[in-house]
Amino acid sequence: MPYTRRSGVRIHYRVIGRGSPLVLVHGYSSSGLTNWVSSGWVELLAAHHTLLVPDLRGHGRSQKPYTTASYSVRALAEDVLAVMDREGFCSAPVFGYSMGGMVALELLLTHPDRVEAAIIGGMGSYFPRARGRFSVERQTAESTAPRRKPVELARFLGEYLSQFDPIAMDRVFRGVFRGNQPVDLTRLHEIHVPVLVAAGTRDPFFAPARDLAASIPGARFVPLADEGHLSAIRNPIFRAEVEAFLDRLDAGLAQEVATQ
Repeated sequence: MPYTRRSGVRIHYRVIGRGSPLVLVHGYSSSGLTNWVSSGWVELLAAHHTLLVPDLRGHGRSQKPYTTASYSVRALAEDVLAVMDREGFCSAPVFGYSMGGMVALELLLTHPDRVEAAIIGGMGSYFPRARGRFSVERQTAESTAPRRKPVELARFLGEYLSQFDPIAMDRVFRGVFRGNQPVDLTRLHEIHVPVLVAAGTRDPFFAPARDLAASIPGARFVPLADEGHLSAIRNPIFRAEVEAFLDRLDAGLAQEVATQ
């Protein structure tokens, strides 16, 4: 797995697939492996896209500094830019889930020339009240997300725990979340690329995600019925909506090239 450095921090990432570029940004305490590979997104999208899948600092196989000052949404966004630069991605759509959605929003506002479009899942324009550091929930009986078999769940938990560093996670939380907000609300009107926002109706971030989409010009919101924060990532409607969104982007780009 290749790596690069940003501000002295070693950042690991994956490059998978063939086709138009797409950047996948994982959530808090997750990684490229547990957020995107284990959930099936990489297998789904790699057939038509060259996927750039970084492990943000403090996560996965990337370096895990033990200082709060090493972590901020801007630092995480710079990690994404570093791997894009390393692989020659001048610009690309960015798909961020949970904390990765915060990173996608940061990139949209601070580096709009690098983001062709954005998909934001499980994140909104503000933090819900009484949120915890980690999402612990039981998948509802009504959920349509595929359920992991015991062997698959055991493998997933093994992968998750093998890359989890509690000290680094505490520093990430303090630097990224504590006392902060997901995005500067006063600047959302500046976003003028296609944006798709989705969240489970049982996710604490559902209302913040719905409000986020309403604040971004032209953004579309997809409610995922009976899904929580953890199950929504595997919801089949979410996957179909993302595929359709990316197909429209590719079709629009092809038409633009044809008219030049």
